[in-house]
Formats: sequence, structure tokens, C-alpha cells
Amino acid sequence: MSVNSSASSLVASSRSGGDSVGHDYSVRMRAAKKFLQDGDKVKVIVNMKGRENEFRNIAIELLRRFQTEIGELATEESKNFRDRNLFVVLVPNKEVVRKSQEPSPKKKKKPADDEVSAAGITAT
Repeated sequence: MSVNSSASSLVASSRSGGDSVGHDYSVRMRAAKKFLQDGDKVKVIVNMKGRENEFRNIAIELLRRFQTEIGELATEESKNFRDRNLFVVLVPNKEVVRKSQEPSPKKKKKPADDEVSAAGITAT
């Protein structure tokens, strides 16, 4: 995972091979969700090597699955499924990011809970 900064916005890119499954996929998904919630763009790249180009439909399904699991958190800005490196650039959905960044109301503490009363202690 690498992070590229540009003048307009921050783009976090996630590179993986066409055979990404299990833990590798979930780690990249968690990182992408974190970047999107922070308001950054995410570029998901799948590298195709050798005979993997013959099965590019598997890589396209992987990218589509990634997008559906991200859900309403992001929208697709651009994509390229033609070259050896397939990629999708995801932009955070502003309404969803605003809702997640709003501070939650905190409960006020009662001052009596924090104080220790000396009246209840007796000497024996």
C-alpha cells in the first residue's frame, strides 16, 4: 500500500495481484475504508502478469466486489480495464463522510460520582 500526495487531494493506492483472496483482500478493504472515511481518494490496482491476462474477467470481478463492499462510502471517479494494470479510482461520498465525522454527544459526568466522601469512613 502506498500513498501518493498531489496538490489537489491525497490518493491512497492499493496494489494486488489477480489472485488476492482472504486476508490480503480484507486488509486492503479495511485500509481503503479508513482512507475514504478520512476524505481521501483511493486507487485500487490489480496487476496482471503473464497468463493472468488470459483470465482478466477474474480481476474485473475482484474490482467489482471491492466496489460493492465499499458501498455508499465512495463513488467511482475513473477506471481502466484495458491495460495490464486494471484500476479503479474511488472518491469518498461527501454526505457519508460528514456523518461519520460528526462528533457524538458525550454524557456529562455527575460531580458526586467523582468525589469520595469522608463522612462514610469511621475510625475503629
